Amino acid sequence: MAKSHKTRSHSRVPVSCFLYYLGDGLVGTGKVCDLSVKGWRIEGDKPVTVGMKLTLRVFLPDQPKAIDVEGVTVQWVQDRVFGLETVRMNASAEARIHRFVESVLKSSDSSRVA
Repeated sequence: MAKSHKTRSHSRVPVSCFLYYLGDGLVGTGKVCDLSVKGWRIEGDKPVTVGMKLTLRVFLPDQPKAIDVEGVTVQWVQDRVFGLETVRMNASAEARIHRFVESVLKSSDSSRVA
């Protein structure tokens, strides 16, 4: 039987940026493949399991300072790729990610109009 997926309430944008992910006794590095304010698709070098709680340090393109996200939960895993849901994030980090997502969405909209 097919597993049902939650409907996304936030737009995801494709991205390629470096991150660290930390869990109980785990330190991994990887690449963010796409993101939204509430969700992430990561390709990582260390295995994770569904339900695992992680902390992220994300280095968004063209931003000098990393963003720390303290409350994410692994939702699905497929080989080295996994999906995360943001459960808790400070307001500053949320605002930075929201601005980044909006800027990517605006630039992709303007490139379609041209």
